[in-house]
Amino acid sequence: MNPQPTRTELDEQALERWVQLNSGNASQADWQAFQQWRQRSAAHAAAADEVEQLWHTLGHTQPPNLSAQVAPAPGRTRRVRRWAALAACVAALAVVGLHGPARVLTADQATATGERRTLTLDDGSQVWLNSASAVNIDYSAQRREITLLKGEALFQVSKDAARPFVVVAGDGEVRAVGTRFDVDLHRDRVQVGVAEGVVQVSSGGSRVRLEQSQQVSYQQGRAPSSVDLYDPSSGAAWQRGKLIFNRTTLAEVFEVTERYLPGALVVSGRLPNNPVSGVFDLDDLPAMLDVLSRTQPVKIVRLPWLTVVLFDEKNKSES
Repeated sequence: MNPQPTRTELDEQALERWVQLNSGNASQADWQAFQQWRQRSAAHAAAADEVEQLWHTLGHTQPPNLSAQVAPAPGRTRRVRRWAALAACVAALAVVGLHGPARVLTADQATATGERRTLTLDDGSQVWLNSASAVNIDYSAQRREITLLKGEALFQVSKDAARPFVVVAGDGEVRAVGTRFDVDLHRDRVQVGVAEGVVQVSSGGSRVRLEQSQQVSYQQGRAPSSVDLYDPSSGAAWQRGKLIFNRTTLAEVFEVTERYLPGALVVSGRLPNNPVSGVFDLDDLPAMLDVLSRTQPVKIVRLPWLTVVLFDEKNKSES
């Protein structure tokens, strides 16, 4: 006799089924299967009702502030977090659908999700654009300026002392003469790593000099962080079609992976600080996600426009 699923398991199943039904690829048979699933028991029906109600609510109103509602009973705490994650799914899809394309349309050069491109500029400098990245290019007699609108780019700069090479990212900039460096803009955080030569990073009214194998990060209106070590071989491995992790936390792994996946990636709750090490092929991300789902305490639901990562407590002790 099969054991009855827990409410957490039913919540996960309801979330997975409902997202699939709203993916645009669901058939009439899929809807019928969902109705049959929800009729299996009162618990199945309750899980289906909650996810359906929240989905429709989010379609007409702002996501509810679940933490401000009446404190749930101990057995319901995890369920509230899962519905909060569903709200994050809808919000993330709205951001991707409404704001992403508009920014790319203003760019001189842009890459699609999964695409990598090499640009050779007028002065012989080269730019490697990572997946889902966009830049504007503005060359004048006094200055060579690249604005990173989105994503990540690796720069190999031709020397020209009369015309500094400047990369603008966020509200800061990176200035170089002849060097090789990487600039990664992720949400409101910019990370700069130097493979060769010297650059100057300016942000929040402060400046930091970076030399080979050094990196800093900065956020809007803030001074650059303290200088840290940078490994060019792994930091720019994406240029070679690889992702390299060396004891990287699980949350950071999914943060890095997000830009290579179509649509949005949403993580449900706080993931454990499990270290992840390995070399993965960017041209075979399904294999990477399969490895993570088998070796880490996560369940990964993939759709054409959405990837949901759920903390899987059952596999926590096995990982």
